[in-house]
Amino acid sequence: MHQATPITESLQAATYDQNVRIGELPFFEAVVARQLAPVSYIAFLHGLTTIYDAFEHALERSNDAIMRTVWTRDLHKQPLLQQDIAAFATTQSQRVPAAELSAEVLAEHIRMRASLDPRSLIGSAYALATWYMGGTSLCEHLRETLRPSGGGGVSYLASFDNWGQAHWPEFADRMNIVPLDPEAHQHAVLAARETLDGIEQLIFLLHPLNENPTSDMVTVLNPLAGNHPIAGDLVEIKAMLRAHARMQAMFPYMEIRYGMKGRKFSWSDGGWLASLTSEDQASVNQNVQWLTRLLARRGMPQWFMECHLYMLYEELAQAMPEKRNSYTTLVEAARMLAEERRATVSDEALAALDNAFYQRVGPEWRAWMPNCGGLLASAVADELAGVPHALEAIEGWMTDSARFPEAWVAAAHDIISRARSGAA
Repeated sequence: MHQATPITESLQAATYDQNVRIGELPFFEAVVARQLAPVSYIAFLHGLTTIYDAFEHALERSNDAIMRTVWTRDLHKQPLLQQDIAAFATTQSQRVPAAELSAEVLAEHIRMRASLDPRSLIGSAYALATWYMGGTSLCEHLRETLRPSGGGGVSYLASFDNWGQAHWPEFADRMNIVPLDPEAHQHAVLAARETLDGIEQLIFLLHPLNENPTSDMVTVLNPLAGNHPIAGDLVEIKAMLRAHARMQAMFPYMEIRYGMKGRKFSWSDGGWLASLTSEDQASVNQNVQWLTRLLARRGMPQWFMECHLYMLYEELAQAMPEKRNSYTTLVEAARMLAEERRATVSDEALAALDNAFYQRVGPEWRAWMPNCGGLLASAVADELAGVPHALEAIEGWMTDSARFPEAWVAAAHDIISRARSGAA
């Protein structure tokens, strides 16, 4: 009888080449050549602190007690990172915005995993525990090149060799007894690769440093987005990420249907929307309307953008209250969209149709995928407003009998019919 492959063996096979590739990055070549700038190494330490903080916070918030037994005290790296950062307290440095954002993006992926699939974090744990393969010689090169105070500054990297010799067998045993069905096994592998991709991107951005410190930021958010402007302030981008997390909670449909690709486009779209706040209201309205109709044709009805703009405003205004007045252009754009929708589907009708949908499909569906009735009603409003393919872009997915039970499909058709007829 076939025996299940231990998860550590799958993870090692799936990530070994990534670990090797990380070790061959220009950052580590510069360490060996004694050419790495202190600013690059300090940004490296800060970026990893962001990532480990997010991971441990995700574990604390997780209801998965088994996962918390995997990540034991010997794996808590933040004290070592803080100790290393303190060794450069008197060293002149500067921020590297793209690298900071890269760390925040990986942190957000980890938080999303904790929310959607906490058991998959076992893969992230493996990656964070084992990614560095450079040995102690690189640590000596760093000390000689950067000369941190007290001869320290490399505790984090040096810890990997010591930990591997002392703790790897117990760690592997804890990993391998975690119950994982084949799908969960695969998700753990994907989480490990995602974590290593994030670490690789962070380190890639740190040497050589880009002379234009914000030019890489949209690519960090979404490599497929092209070169368009986004908010250049990391505080604003963090606010945008928080707004996205709220949107994901309100509309799980987005993540379920579009996955990580959709998440990244939502991030880059949010960064672009935040950048519009320096323009006048007419320009903001025009740009918002263009993006809204583009998304509606791809299955994201206009109501989604209405809500996104309000949440983006709230997060931005809370993060940077001194710019609250400029952010109100987002609220005005949301009001414009709402008035367009209300011409055919009022707020009251949208809420009533959403409630009617879940009365038919049941409360468990509302708990898992809320606001789908409202999205269907909004798509009808988009169709009636003349947005091409707006309804069919979501209707086909929502009424797919291979995906949903008969009661769901029938309820979706009914809500569309009632929204078209104006019967809430």
